[in-house]
Amino acid sequence: MIVVRQQCLTEDLKKQIYEGFSRHAISTISHDEKFDPVAFIADDQGCFAGAIVVELFWGALHVKYIYVDDEYRGKGMGVRLMEYALKYGRDKACPFAFVETMSFQALDFYRKMGFELEFTRSGYKHGTSFHYLRKLL
Repeated sequence: MIVVRQQCLTEDLKKQIYEGFSRHAISTISHDEKFDPVAFIADDQGCFAGAIVVELFWGALHVKYIYVDDEYRGKGMGVRLMEYALKYGRDKACPFAFVETMSFQALDFYRKMGFELEFTRSGYKHGTSFHYLRKLL
């Protein structure tokens, strides 16, 4: 009898799931794409100023997270981090970069960086929406 239970997502469980995805991709299209995320960290004399985390995803650059500490916001730190990430994507021959952001987060920043809004999904709690953006590299 199969039992379904709730548990935390452990590294072992995550590994089992991703290995299953990989086997399915290989059996279906004879190929898999697996890359670990890469982080670019902004450091100000030993103090964390911000970071951007990207991952190669089926030939494209996924901007997973970008964070700039409050003290460094409005000083070009996000632009610098994004430039490193986009260069990384170009160096890896990615045709485009993509990112998702909530309506209260950084839509204007991504547009300033040349990302174009592909679509918006509304209906989340507190009147928020989720934006999906893309930038050709």
